[in-house]
Amino acid sequence: MKRLYSLVLVLIFAGINITYAGMWPSVDKPNSPDASMIVLQFSEDVKGNIETYMNSNAFMWAPIVKKEDGTLVKFKVFTAGADMTNIYYKENLVAGKYTLVGFHFVYTDFGELDKYRAETGDKKGPYKHFYDYDEVPYHIRQVFPFDKPIEFTLEPNIIITLGHYVIKKRVKEGFTGTSDDRYRVTRAEIMMADSEDQSLLTYIKPWATKKWKLWNAKNPAELVE
Repeated sequence: MKRLYSLVLVLIFAGINITYAGMWPSVDKPNSPDASMIVLQFSEDVKGNIETYMNSNAFMWAPIVKKEDGTLVKFKVFTAGADMTNIYYKENLVAGKYTLVGFHFVYTDFGELDKYRAETGDKKGPYKHFYDYDEVPYHIRQVFPFDKPIEFTLEPNIIITLGHYVIKKRVKEGFTGTSDDRYRVTRAEIMMADSEDQSLLTYIKPWATKKWKLWNAKNPAELVE
């Protein structure tokens, strides 16, 4: 049953990415000549195997990157790439100082969801997309900061990668559970696989939709002929 559920999730999310994004994920075109982008790779360690983490409408992981004024960078995610795990990316960022604080995990508390539905009549939750970073009472945010935040400077007119990070975690019960907080993470270790890894830039360099071509003109990676 667990294997079937995982397969269904993979097919659902692959379908979402393929139908709405074609071969590559959706991106907005640069809003100025100086606009920049941040990307990073995120994976899950499953019994020693590095795998894609399938975010869902009931839970998600995302990086915590803050601008100099403390506001949060709201990343998009792509999970349907070949030979690559989760790719988080955010376009149209201004140059300046940023900090990668760590990662957060957001999950649905189903007791709070029932209250929300009763009070508002909204029957769609939790199917409000997490990637919009909606703040609703049934979304519980767990923060997993690094011991030492990673400060960096984003230059204008460039795509940079923050490297590759791997999560090893345990949840309270998971999808087979019945408690309201069954998706709550009870243990998590986030490892920096390689902060200097530039392979993600090389990976996205061939993305060739009209908008991605504009962005890849800012990509410092060089393709091997």
